[in-house]
Amino acid sequence: MLLARTFHRAILTLCVMAIASPALAQPPAPRAPGDPPPYVPTLTFDVASVREIQTDGDNPSWAIGLVSPPHSSQFEAKAHSAKVLIMLAYGFGPFTISGAPDWVSTSLYNVLAKSDHSVDDQLAKLTDDQARLEKQHMLQALLADRFKLKAHWETKQASLYALVIAKGGSKLQPTKIETVDPAVPNSAPPETRGPDIQSHSVAHGREMNVRYITAKGIAGLIGSMLQTNVEDKTGLPGRYDFTLHYTYQSSDPDSFPSIPTALQEQLGLKLESSKGSVDVLVIDHIERPTEN
Repeated sequence: MLLARTFHRAILTLCVMAIASPALAQPPAPRAPGDPPPYVPTLTFDVASVREIQTDGDNPSWAIGLVSPPHSSQFEAKAHSAKVLIMLAYGFGPFTISGAPDWVSTSLYNVLAKSDHSVDDQLAKLTDDQARLEKQHMLQALLADRFKLKAHWETKQASLYALVIAKGGSKLQPTKIETVDPAVPNSAPPETRGPDIQSHSVAHGREMNVRYITAKGIAGLIGSMLQTNVEDKTGLPGRYDFTLHYTYQSSDPDSFPSIPTALQEQLGLKLESSKGSVDVLVIDHIERPTEN
C-alpha cells in the first residue's frame, strides 16, 4: 500500500510529451535513405519556478495536475515527482529509469514555466510532432538546469506488457471535437491538445477521468501506474475520453477491481505479457532543486 500511495502522489495528470541536454534525447529511430533529416528542437523556457510541497503520507489524495498545451510554451505541473517530470520529458515510452535516489520518486514539486510570445508564435506554426519534440526539449533543459540532471541511455532485454484490444472489442469513446475559442490567444486545435487526466479517491477506490488521450498515451499512463513497461499494440487511431474505476489493493469486499481487470471490463483493453528491448535512462547525477 505504501508503494501505491507513494507512486500515486506522483503521477496522475500528465501530458504525454516532454526534455536535460540535447545529448540525452531519446535514441533516434533508424532513417531510411531519402528520408528528410530528423527535426532538431532548440527552444527553452524563459522563466521557471520549482517549489517542493509538503505532503501527508497517510492521505493518498492529492491536488495533482498538469497543463502543457503542445502548441504553447505554458507548463504547469502540480504535485509531480522528479521521476514523473523525467518521464514526461522523454515521452512516457517503454523505458525505465535506473540509478536515481529515493527522493526522485517520493518528493513532490510544483513547477511553473513559460516563454515569451515569440516562442508561442513559433510553437503555433509547428506540426504536432515538432511541437511535441520542442516541449520535450524545453522540459529536459529545465531538468538539466534546476535539478542538475545528467544521464545516459542503455538498452536491455526485459519483460513488458502489450496493451491489446480485449475480446469483445474496445469500449473507448472517441473524443468529441470542440471548436477553438477565438478569445484565447494561441489556442491549439482540440485534436492537438495534450491529455487531460484527473484522479481522485472515492468510496471504493479511485476514479480517473481522462480526455484527449491516444492509445499510446493510455499505454504510457498504465505503465506509469503499474511501474512497468507497456507498449501500445491496439492499433487504435485518434484520441479518446473515458472514466476508469480501480484500486491498487484493498480489504474492502466492495472495492473497485484491480487496474488490469478494470481495463478489460470498463475499457475493453487487455494487458498481455511480452518481452523485448527496453531503453533504460541511467541517472548519473541529480540534485534537489533550490527554490525560487
